[in-house]
Amino acid sequence: MNFEKAANFIWENGRLLERRVFEYIFLGGTKNNVLNAIKAYQNDDGGFGHALEPDLRTPESQPLYTGFALKLLYDCEIKNEDLTYKVIDYVSKSADLETGIPIILPSSSKFPRAEHWNNPLSVEPSISQLTALVGLIRWQGVKHPWLDKATDICLNVISSRSDDDAHTIASAFILLESLPQIEKIKPLFNKLSKDLYQSRFFCLEAPPQQYGLTPLEIAPVPNSYCRSIFSDKTIMDHLKVLVSQQDEDGGWPILWEPPGGIALNEWRAYRTLMNLKTLNAYNMINH
Repeated sequence: MNFEKAANFIWENGRLLERRVFEYIFLGGTKNNVLNAIKAYQNDDGGFGHALEPDLRTPESQPLYTGFALKLLYDCEIKNEDLTYKVIDYVSKSADLETGIPIILPSSSKFPRAEHWNNPLSVEPSISQLTALVGLIRWQGVKHPWLDKATDICLNVISSRSDDDAHTIASAFILLESLPQIEKIKPLFNKLSKDLYQSRFFCLEAPPQQYGLTPLEIAPVPNSYCRSIFSDKTIMDHLKVLVSQQDEDGGWPILWEPPGGIALNEWRAYRTLMNLKTLNAYNMINH
């Protein structure tokens, strides 16, 4: 694995956001610089916009972007009350606690987007999407009456339903992680672990044979909440595959069609950054 090539790929193709996160992880940069970069995408309504998730090119706030922002802060272990309370304002006004929240809003159809966001289910309210946002908000450590009510509803859904999508199961794990690890959490953790192994878009095999989440995306660092789900051999096999997937230009590929060349470069820079973070955490690179 060529670290210098990967770094140069990020400097050449990444947004300021990716460059700030790279600087924070590898060059002694500050949390404040990462926060300033991500807050530039936050709109006055508290949600995030401006193509933060590169496959959708709208300036408007979207649940998709808001989850992307919170997940990046989670991955970088950065907490900020001001940003999070603004997010609660946005999500609480956009969500219905009975039906959930859509991943993208119908108004996004006016803007360029990847083909997979043309799926009509993308604009349907979803409790799974709400669970993802609630977990990431709770992880920030803030307190809010709406958040308590939303948490109870999402926990009831986790305990009473089995999900078959690895993406939503991964999000549900974050909600469990954000809570005190009391007696009732362990059965839910075990249930989600079982659901994960039977879910769509989960790639246990190395190398993966199709698009999906690998064990490294569920447990991207050794002290991940979900690390215990996977054997050491499984993690090592996927680490070796990840190293082998680096392209000649230093970046990592993506397995879907983005809505243009700029989105392609942004996604590849982001994935390269996250892969470097994981490989570094598992002591797989020297730099």
